Amino acid sequence: MTSATAAAPDSPTTASEDLPPGGPTIQQRRRSMLASAVGNGLEWFDWNIAVVFSGALSAALFDPADPTSALLSLFAVLGVGFLFRPLGGILSGWLADRWGRRTVMVATMLTMSAASLGIALLPTFEQAGVLASVLLLVARLAQGLAHGAESTAGYAYIAEIAPRRRRGLWSSTLAMGVLVGSILASAMGFGLNTALGVDAVADWAWRIPFAVGAVLAIVALVLRIAMIESDVLRTARAEGEVGPEAEAPASAAERGDAVRAGVKVFFFVALISIAFYTWLTSASSLATAQHGMDPSAAFASSLVAQLVCVAVMPFAGILSDRIGRRPVALIFTGGFALLTAPLTLLISSEAWTLLVAQTIALVLVACGNGIYSALLSEQFRTRHRARGIGIANSLSVAIFGGTALYVNLWLSSIGASWLFIVYVSLVAVAASVAVLRMRETRGVDLTA
Repeated sequence: MTSATAAAPDSPTTASEDLPPGGPTIQQRRRSMLASAVGNGLEWFDWNIAVVFSGALSAALFDPADPTSALLSLFAVLGVGFLFRPLGGILSGWLADRWGRRTVMVATMLTMSAASLGIALLPTFEQAGVLASVLLLVARLAQGLAHGAESTAGYAYIAEIAPRRRRGLWSSTLAMGVLVGSILASAMGFGLNTALGVDAVADWAWRIPFAVGAVLAIVALVLRIAMIESDVLRTARAEGEVGPEAEAPASAAERGDAVRAGVKVFFFVALISIAFYTWLTSASSLATAQHGMDPSAAFASSLVAQLVCVAVMPFAGILSDRIGRRPVALIFTGGFALLTAPLTLLISSEAWTLLVAQTIALVLVACGNGIYSALLSEQFRTRHRARGIGIANSLSVAIFGGTALYVNLWLSSIGASWLFIVYVSLVAVAASVAVLRMRETRGVDLTA
């Protein structure tokens, strides 16, 4: 199930003392951690701006005669992009285990940058007809491929370069990068709509964030080229466990452990995905569309809740380093099992209802996302880590995250919003069971 044999002792230690001898210094690791977090944040910026600017994109790239149908078509295209995430995760998992995490993470930045630039240059539906929708689909599939690859290599990488008794804290920086990228996407949506007006954004200014994302990715690419490679992976290569020269295939018992770990990760990630896309990425848009909330007030409330989430994440990581991954993970899963219904039903046309509900929900999300890469990486041995994360994580995100917005909007349109509440609550129960079935992995040796 995991590479763990024993948890780390509770005695205090400095980060530098908690590193294997002869490897990269703590300063090199911190620079690489920064490059990983910044790049991951920019990838999430590129990924989420399509959701933030969904209204403008649906009007520009789909038949505007039926706005509801156009928006549903856009969400369907965005959902299809998730289908390529498993392919990206599986492919990059294999490549990252054989050739290195850093190589894959550089390639993902190039792919995401090119896809974002492509979207910025797309012709409109008025100019090219259905071809505009098809080209958006192609670009979104490329983004899905890169996004799945980034998640796979990045989660394994940050956990492997971290001091083992600080792994939760270091892993939270990757989650913070994800959220900061998402916040920047929302902030750009608010800023452009405020500065230029809704009509200008719908007409041409929706292209700006995609162009900005493509340019910023070059900065992240430069940072990533200078990253160290995972010393955990180098050790495994030297011992013949992974890489092109691996001495022997994994045993049946090891493969069975990896499959069981993957199933547990699948259900944990299912709740992460639904909660992320429902409460973080699209909460303000849903409050506006479903409850008639003032868009500016909804965005302001959502921004406050997101900033609280960013602030809580490192504390969730630190807490998991002290008391364990499972208790913190259960705060997240159990919290959504109990609170999904009351938090969802609290939201009305008043902005304060969104502020309260989303803040509570995102504190729970911080507990899950803050320990995300540490928890996932600790479930697998080195020879299976990137592939295990890639398959389980990407499939779960594609199935649950890729459909969350569409299912939510569709159920709301037919007057059955309560079914979405039941759906999320049941997924939260399944995720709680998965966490309870995991063994505590705080501070385990990832080289085992």
